[in-house]
Amino acid sequence: MAKVPINDPNHWRERAEEARTVADEINDEKAKQSMLRIAKDYEELARRAERRLKQAEKSSNRGGQ
Repeated sequence: MAKVPINDPNHWRERAEEARTVADEINDEKAKQSMLRIAKDYEELARRAERRLKQAEKSSNRGGQ
């Protein structure tokens, strides 16, 4: 099983773009809206990953002082 790069914001942004691409091809409005919500959730995961990276960077900088 492949390892999911949970702390990589680009990973989640790519997933969001894929979900939006799929949504563009869906004719059923309810399904399209579901895919767009998934894309929005992936964007939130990207923001969280960015916050974790910034926190880790701050922590490592403090340790070096």
